[in-house]
Amino acid sequence: MDEKHRKVIKENINKLVQHTKFKNLIQACKQERLLSQQMVENLYLDSKVLYEAADDGVQTLEEIQHHKLFEKITQRGPEAYHKLIKILTYLDNVEALQILERKKEFIAVGRRSSTPRNHSITEMAAIDRIPISMLPQNQTPDIPDSLRSRVDENSQIILEEYSGPVDPIEKYEVKKTDRIHTNDLTGTYKMQSKDNRGVLFIANFINTQTGYRNGAINDSYALIYVFKQLGFKIFVTTDSSQKEFFDLLEDLLHSEYTRKTECFILALMSHGELNGKDKEIVEFSDGSVAEVEDIRERFSNEKCPNLKQKPKVLIFPFCRGYTSDSGVQGELETDSINYTSMTNKDNLVATMSDLLICYATSPGLKSHRDLTTGSWYIQELCKVIAQHAHDTHFEDIIQIVQAQVGSYRTENRRMQMGNSHNIGFNHKLFFNPGYPKD
Repeated sequence: MDEKHRKVIKENINKLVQHTKFKNLIQACKQERLLSQQMVENLYLDSKVLYEAADDGVQTLEEIQHHKLFEKITQRGPEAYHKLIKILTYLDNVEALQILERKKEFIAVGRRSSTPRNHSITEMAAIDRIPISMLPQNQTPDIPDSLRSRVDENSQIILEEYSGPVDPIEKYEVKKTDRIHTNDLTGTYKMQSKDNRGVLFIANFINTQTGYRNGAINDSYALIYVFKQLGFKIFVTTDSSQKEFFDLLEDLLHSEYTRKTECFILALMSHGELNGKDKEIVEFSDGSVAEVEDIRERFSNEKCPNLKQKPKVLIFPFCRGYTSDSGVQGELETDSINYTSMTNKDNLVATMSDLLICYATSPGLKSHRDLTTGSWYIQELCKVIAQHAHDTHFEDIIQIVQAQVGSYRTENRRMQMGNSHNIGFNHKLFFNPGYPKD
């Protein structure tokens, strides 16, 4: 490594530690072969010796490991610095890149915008994590009480419909339909009730131990604003613990609300990544994590009889790994191409059915969030529902969302491509906004 590069790393180790995450960084260093497995093992051993020898308790073991990691990097060969830059770019560690290369701030812009906004890093970013310590005080507002779950005298969360204010940055007005839409080929899910059209459960984890998700409050407001127009009953929990989330979810799934409803949607917004077993996990505000599969299993027909043979949609806009999608060069081409009843003679249904899981990004990759307006995926979802739900079924809506979000780029040319997983979601789901039968 050049002496000038070694010097800038050593002089800024404390800042680099502050603006990177040790576990993500060391895993990337192994993958890029910046450090060998033996070097990593030696790093852990050396750090443990230093930790046990210290008696002041100033640094945690991970903090010592984090410092040692950057020291090890300065001892590597001539390509080490450039590999580090590549890794920090993949991890979207914007501030660390600025420290090392004095680059201009990275911003997230929509490729389709004719007049891209130029915001500072505290307002927009292409990353899913912004440590609270990096943000000015006015960038970390308190969560409004209306978005928090109320508790009773026994500190148990109260299950109640959202009735607070709704003030998204952009108000997406839903077009109304003039009829109940059906499909003779596949059949349609019944979506025509006036009072029980659907239930939306918003679980938004804005303050976590990983960091503050700036802009995430607006995601809740945008969803509430749109789904109220669709006639959904809405339940919201913000910054709850893992136990509180699952308790509230179970209460809702076994309540009269879901017994009567025609449709159920869960929008779960938080930090996501992979654990050591390459399982997708999501973080709660108490610092705990759960496997995404554990959440999905709650919606089996056995565990959730209230929603049997009803459309269930899980919206997961969080990251599914550590890597950013850099895309590839190439051109894309696309080809364009009344209610029916289905009989079930033996009354059997699959263990898992009528479930559609909507992801903001592909497995192993990151999703992106605008620090002012919120998640690319959630904001585009709300806009497309408002524009097309009057005559378009939900799976087509999701495909439009994926195409629109796929056209976004960060300034350092990162992107994301959403996808969905259909598990027996065999009928068309039309929201039929503004046209109740009863």
